[in-house]
Amino acid sequence: MYSDLDVESWIAATAKPTESYPSPTGNGSSEEILLQKRYLELANIFLQMKYNPEKGKILLLQSFLNEKRNQTVEVIDQDHCLIKGRAQEVGRNYLVLTSYFTKCWIPYSGIREVKTPYGAPEFASTHQYVFYDNDLRRKLLKNFGATVAKRSKLKGLFYRETLKTSLQRWKNSRLKVEMANGLTLSGKLIRSEDDYFIVTVKKVEKKIHYNELKRIEKFRFN
Repeated sequence: MYSDLDVESWIAATAKPTESYPSPTGNGSSEEILLQKRYLELANIFLQMKYNPEKGKILLLQSFLNEKRNQTVEVIDQDHCLIKGRAQEVGRNYLVLTSYFTKCWIPYSGIREVKTPYGAPEFASTHQYVFYDNDLRRKLLKNFGATVAKRSKLKGLFYRETLKTSLQRWKNSRLKVEMANGLTLSGKLIRSEDDYFIVTVKKVEKKIHYNELKRIEKFRFN
């Protein structure tokens, strides 16, 4: 038989809340697991580059540019021209660089190399100061889709857009289009489709395929 003291001790032990922790994703300390996860991600990308260079290059650019989001980078295109700007959007098949005067869309197919400007500080993340927005957290929990759709910065955090989707927001804007063959066009954007977009040049509609594109520029104040 159990004594009253044993029963009281058992009740106290079961009534006391205990802290619970999620199961670790691997063996080792937390920092070791995080570094190993990062190593495996990069190893998979380089393995993809070995067997599918085109797709592997896109994954490598996305991985590098995600770490440089909102920071200044230098892009060298296939003609060895240097384009400098802040990495604003990292899309599924394109990059957006912004400067004080221009916004520039560059397809990954037109990028030869991306690097950090000489002497520029390198940060471990895109934001050095963290602010907790409880109102935004509540909106994301209760109405995720509508909240993200209203804020372009949130879109880039949760999913990657295609060049077609990005250009749709700039319908009727005047753009400067540089082609891979050296031709330059200036006109108003009419619409964007899956494989091409249409601009009007001197009242004539021009169809431009994305695989013929070098970059698109838009002056931010027109």
